[in-house]
Amino acid sequence: MEGKQFAKLAKDTKLIDKKLTATDVDLIFAKVKAKTERRITFDQFMSGLEHFATKKGVEVAKVHETVGASRGPVLTGTKADAVKFHDDKSLYTGVYAKGGPTNVDKDKVSDISQTCNRGDADVRGIAAGEVAHVTKKMSNVVIEEKKEVKKTASKTAVQSAPAGSLQEVFNKFTAGQKEMDGKTFAKFAKDCKIINKACTTTDIDLIFAKSKDKAARKITYKQFEGAVELCAAKRSQSAEALIESILGAGGPVFAGTKADAVKFHDDKNLYTGVYAKGGPSNVDNDKVADISQTCNRGAADVRGNAK
Repeated sequence: MEGKQFAKLAKDTKLIDKKLTATDVDLIFAKVKAKTERRITFDQFMSGLEHFATKKGVEVAKVHETVGASRGPVLTGTKADAVKFHDDKSLYTGVYAKGGPTNVDKDKVSDISQTCNRGDADVRGIAAGEVAHVTKKMSNVVIEEKKEVKKTASKTAVQSAPAGSLQEVFNKFTAGQKEMDGKTFAKFAKDCKIINKACTTTDIDLIFAKSKDKAARKITYKQFEGAVELCAAKRSQSAEALIESILGAGGPVFAGTKADAVKFHDDKNLYTGVYAKGGPSNVDNDKVADISQTCNRGAADVRGNAK
């Protein structure tokens, strides 16, 4: 018997009282067991009952009688209360009134997983790729998978006009500031296509660190010119050829996402309701201007029923 079971026996047989506490029971268990063991034998158990009797100041026979009268461990649990809509089957509706859904008849819709498309989808939830048109019916359940997938946006990049001098390129990337930081220098190298296999992004960071002052975080225009020459050397080409390429790039490339045309948004001839009249107004307070005026904002109970 383990110490936990020994303590439960003392508790369930109501031997624990002011004279024999739960702490005393643990100490007695530690006393009767072997030093290297974690359990006790029946003989050690009987010895423990003798220690119980001594601690309580009663005869051993009385302790034996109390333990012998026990029917075993007391098992406790929680019994759920009756729930009308679960226990009263006469209140069941839908498929549950017919005995509930089944996972045996695979030719019928048995659960919600059969009504959902589990395939890949984009961030808007639109299924990826083209799928066959499938329709399944079961009583009032109709499942349809969309056939067409539309792209809603496309990425565009705006290239700067060619520059007349390296100073102009520097000013475009720094927005007129006199110094350039490492992040801007890395963008300059990327947008002007200085980066290649010979001159990697790591090389650009090292060139920037080499060009700037030790305690500084930015470089001046003169240091920028020196950095361009280092980039040309790294690319194994002349500084003049690289500068010509940079002037052709002109300046920073601005990239963004341009939304594609959406028929029901862009074609105002398709507008309906209040939007066909110019949309709702927040000036005419005597009319319904937004959804807050169509809702009851009064007090309600936890189920949302108005009081």
